[in-house]
Amino acid sequence: MSLLIKASGKAALPFIIDGGGAAIETGEKGHLSVPFGCLIDRVTMLADMEGSIRVDIWKSRLDGFPPTAEESITGGNPPRIDLGNSYEDSGLEHWGKALSEGDILAFNVDSVGGGGVMGLRDGGGSITRVTISLHVRKT
Repeated sequence: MSLLIKASGKAALPFIIDGGGAAIETGEKGHLSVPFGCLIDRVTMLADMEGSIRVDIWKSRLDGFPPTAEESITGGNPPRIDLGNSYEDSGLEHWGKALSEGDILAFNVDSVGGGGVMGLRDGGGSITRVTISLHVRKT
């Protein structure tokens, strides 16, 4: 993956959760090292099919790795798709928006669900791939 930083100092930090053709399950899905100091302006989620998914984002420094749920940056307002295939939030209410170079982000699927009336539930759902992008501006 290459990172493009616009002249305005804006960039996107994408993270892909891929179930390998199977429905995504709950749990921690991986980590991303923040390449430069920045502020999060918005978050987007794009899924391969309709369904529901909620992903919390945790942050730590390398000496505190791995991040834990107590280090969530989403302030109880994690990004989520509710019975659809996309999501965007630029308000980021209660989020800790400041990231420092070298911060480690963990992406944890809190819940997933199918596209039917059940909505969110613990366990499997129908979404097999979702991209979460943190749209940032360099500080």
